[in-house]
Amino acid sequence: MADGEKESPDAPTSYDEAMEALSSLITKRSRGNNSNKGNQFDLLFHYLKILELEDALDDLKIVHVAGTKGKGSTCTFTESILRNCGFRTGLFTSPHLIDVRERFRLDGVDISQEKFLAYFWWCFNRLKTTCFTLILYHIHAAEFGRYGQERTTEDVPMPPLFRFLTLLAFKIFSAEQVHKYWFHLQHCLSCLSSETQLNWDLICYSFFVQVDVAILEVGLGGRFDATNVVQKPVVCGIASLGYDHMEILGDTLGKIAGEKAGILKRGIPAFTVQQPEEAMCVLEDKASNLNVDLQVVPPLDVNLLNGQKLGLEGEHQYVNAGLAIALSFTWLKRTGHLELANQDHTDSLPEQFIKGLTAASFQGRAQIVPDQYVDSEKDGDLVFYLDGAHSPESMEICAKWFSGAVKGEHQSDKAKPQVSSSTHQLKKNIMQVSINVHPFNQCALHESKLLSEILLATLKSSSSLAFMQILLFNCMTVRDPELLLPQLMKTCASQDVYFKKALFAPNMSVYHKVGTHALPSAVPEADLSWQLTLQRVWDNTMQKDKGREAKQVNHVAEEMKDDTGKGGGSHESSSVVFPSLPLAIKWLRDTVRQNQSVRLQVLVTGSLHLVGDVLKLIRK
Repeated sequence: MADGEKESPDAPTSYDEAMEALSSLITKRSRGNNSNKGNQFDLLFHYLKILELEDALDDLKIVHVAGTKGKGSTCTFTESILRNCGFRTGLFTSPHLIDVRERFRLDGVDISQEKFLAYFWWCFNRLKTTCFTLILYHIHAAEFGRYGQERTTEDVPMPPLFRFLTLLAFKIFSAEQVHKYWFHLQHCLSCLSSETQLNWDLICYSFFVQVDVAILEVGLGGRFDATNVVQKPVVCGIASLGYDHMEILGDTLGKIAGEKAGILKRGIPAFTVQQPEEAMCVLEDKASNLNVDLQVVPPLDVNLLNGQKLGLEGEHQYVNAGLAIALSFTWLKRTGHLELANQDHTDSLPEQFIKGLTAASFQGRAQIVPDQYVDSEKDGDLVFYLDGAHSPESMEICAKWFSGAVKGEHQSDKAKPQVSSSTHQLKKNIMQVSINVHPFNQCALHESKLLSEILLATLKSSSSLAFMQILLFNCMTVRDPELLLPQLMKTCASQDVYFKKALFAPNMSVYHKVGTHALPSAVPEADLSWQLTLQRVWDNTMQKDKGREAKQVNHVAEEMKDDTGKGGGSHESSSVVFPSLPLAIKWLRDTVRQNQSVRLQVLVTGSLHLVGDVLKLIRK
């Protein structure tokens, strides 16, 4: 904070206004544009100076993690472990699913709206005012030839969206808790005599309490990522590498690994997981040049959890958990917390580590959420399996997780006792109980209704449901669906899991505007050409998969109708394009309401933006 400066003097307090201001920072450039490749990276240091964050950033004890897949989960595990060790934590991840505040977690909780607004406007207004002043100065200087004619107003722009959010994270993590002492300080100062000479900066620093550890997930790549303005991390990690963002990072694993290795700092310990040989060679070479002790850590041994389960679902999470354990132990050791750091974790883990690993949570990654707008007591079941996989490697992992999850549910249902009477006849008998009760006997009427509800619930839980797997998919146009969809279908088929239908719909969220929890009042008409392309890829893949039809026979298939979408007008079609996501969700709800013996298991994948939009629609 500047001396005596309040967080947001005369600033707007509306959250929507803040989102509008934030949206103004979204650049119109495509991801593959050359200007995105490290363009004006040094400006980040200039922004740090404007926000008075240079010293504060050096004081933060940072864990920095890059990778293609698993970096967010690794950061989540690491944060949960260190928080359960008793430390105040700050976690910065991306992207957000529903609300931008998800990117900033303090002690495991999204930052409050009040705090977010205070920090946001302080940073935004200071940057806007300073950048505008510098623009005027450069224009004036250019007129007198001080900088030459090539000096333009674009030399000092406002930072684009992700860079601003990264700077905001630094501000939040370095300044958090100062508010608790603000009014106390003002009261103390008002009681002092005018003769007392005080160093205001020293007083502020004495009461300055920041987070103990900041865990930063790289946004994209590493070398030119905004988080890489950090020069003195405590430890670095590189999660699993694969092909993604090739238009920016390069078209080989070696080139991609070189960009990810850009976060390594001279002499700072670093850890990675087992990588493809091409990528590992590059990582080892970069580490050697920087005198970095790069260690490869194995996946977590499940036996170390003492019979408990990881908080994040999927076998691949044991790889991420292993990396998080190494990062956490190293952070403890290098920050002087030897009572935990010196324990041998090859045969056992500290209780705090086990609690952190089992309590970790991360939205949109291998997440199972029932639709809260469907009454499963009287309708069929509608369950969403959410995973933001968007690369071929992560799509394979997602498919394995989904297949294991739905097969596990199916086995559990088979183990339930079956009802011998027909569903129709039993329901008729139950309803007759209520009808025969005298309408004026309110007590008996209430009891009969209660009995009916219990019997119907018992009937539903004890009768065998028909399980149907549905795919709800969308991805960005920079992705290659020829790599994603066949991988998904092939992996699921190898586990004997087959999709009855694939739904394609555009996202509700748009890339030129930062949204909130609120649903749009109206869904604008969308260009469906990309969704039709995705459908063609799916249908072509289906045609190549010989013998698949016989495995998809289901006795309730004839009851399913899809008269809402485009490109799949009959119930026999294996795919359908919907003009909007809400219409796709409505079709799913109508299906289970018309078929009470059906459980639709809907895999939502291909885009974290899609996952976030679905969460908005299915949660109350």
